[in-house]
Amino acid sequence: MSSKVLVVDDSGTMRKIIIRSLLAAGFTDIVEAGDGVEGLAAFQAGMFDLVMTDWNMPNKNGLELTREIRATGSQ
Repeated sequence: MSSKVLVVDDSGTMRKIIIRSLLAAGFTDIVEAGDGVEGLAAFQAGMFDLVMTDWNMPNKNGLELTREIRATGSQ
């Protein structure tokens, strides 16, 4: 698949599980971030087709991240 996916989670173990599942599903262009601040920076630096985010994270939670992504006009 040519879809680009951003995985945002403060748990490295959970990111690995999600990424392994995405790879098994055929996704190959995957970027990971350790919290919402890193996730927003990654989102702003690249074009993503899908963002998968944890809800409860330090620095910027998943809801804040989603709101800021939507505020850029990307939905």
